[in-house]
Amino acid sequence: MSLHMNRKSRVWPALLVTGALALTAACSSDDDNGGSGGSEDGGQTTIEFAWWGSDERHRLTEEAVDAFEAKYPDIKVNVQFTDWDSYYDTLTTKVASNDAPDVFTIEIRRLGEFARAGRLADAGSLVSTEGLNTQLLTSGQVDGTQYAIPTGANTFALMANSKVLADAGVELPDDSAWTWDDYHAVAAEISEATGDDIYGTQFNFNDAYLRLFAAQHGEEFYEGTQIGISPETITAWFQTHLDLIENGGAPPADLSTEIGATSVEQSLIATNTGAMGMWWSNQLNALTTGSGEDVQLLQMPRTEGASTNGMFLQPTMFWAISEQSDKQTAAAKLVDFLVNDPEAGAILGSDRGLPMNDAVLSQIRDDLSPADQQSLAFIEEHADSLTAPTVYPNGAGEIPDMLQRYGEQVIFGQLSPEQAAEDFLREANGVLS
Repeated sequence: MSLHMNRKSRVWPALLVTGALALTAACSSDDDNGGSGGSEDGGQTTIEFAWWGSDERHRLTEEAVDAFEAKYPDIKVNVQFTDWDSYYDTLTTKVASNDAPDVFTIEIRRLGEFARAGRLADAGSLVSTEGLNTQLLTSGQVDGTQYAIPTGANTFALMANSKVLADAGVELPDDSAWTWDDYHAVAAEISEATGDDIYGTQFNFNDAYLRLFAAQHGEEFYEGTQIGISPETITAWFQTHLDLIENGGAPPADLSTEIGATSVEQSLIATNTGAMGMWWSNQLNALTTGSGEDVQLLQMPRTEGASTNGMFLQPTMFWAISEQSDKQTAAAKLVDFLVNDPEAGAILGSDRGLPMNDAVLSQIRDDLSPADQQSLAFIEEHADSLTAPTVYPNGAGEIPDMLQRYGEQVIFGQLSPEQAAEDFLREANGVLS
């Protein structure tokens, strides 16, 4: 596990805005020295700031930190970043040893357990939220307290590489009405038309996919502290992956597993070896840049007879302030800058989702990349049907790995979809609380 230490909407969119930690608790105090939360080095406060992500995210974030320090010369920011695989191990270790970063990123799957364990400060009382999208803000609340501030908005959607489709001579069905059967048939048609090395689609076992698939069946992912999806729906979801392999629309199990474990830059779409795939809308830039082609953002197919496609608006991640920090005022200034300052918005772009501050978005939207423009237009177009999630139960951070593990057992023939659904429910409900 490597830890890199470096120094160096009311306008948005109007339709959207309607108005496992069992660690010893640590005390925190926020001093009032100069309004920056602490004083050292002749009046300068130093705060620690941690996140996960790629080298490109690191570059953008350091650029934003430089801008922050220029604006607040009395605050120095020490930045820490890891890759995704080691991030929570590193963070949890630091929290347990009372050495948590003052500011750090967290995802919705882990937010609830960190907040309920008393590890997060009340960000709503420290950071200005007046200009932020109220629907997204709710997703950062636990038991009525705003413990985290969303970094930006995105949605889980289907992407399509226009060049691969054109080379295959295939036109996609109307994405406002297509079904899973349509999607599977088109994927198989593309694979057949393009030969052995190019496929119709790349599937994945992301829990966001299961969430929207369940919504199409009228079911919620979580009901209280348990999985709310029926065994029948989970079975059908596992079966969709098998169906795509069996009809040739997706790569065989070994290749599907290999590419599923790689980065978005190595996906079928980004390498022009596949036509379709499911990704978060903030990943459209990487897909477009990698492929060098026009990649279209589409609504998800739906189950026959479903009243919704189940798609939702999700905070890409959250900014959180440690309850252990004795520099919360300075930490809050950094978070406030990242979400409310147009300079930060222009630097960060959509890397952590489209900005959720109306004023920031209105100032930078004309300078967004074509891919970000497309993502914003897509979210605005479907704003009425994109609801934001509420906080998840403790243990939700374990669910994605479970789905991946059981999904791979299904496609390799080690478990039937029915048995995988039964085993998943038993294991998942055993870790949720």
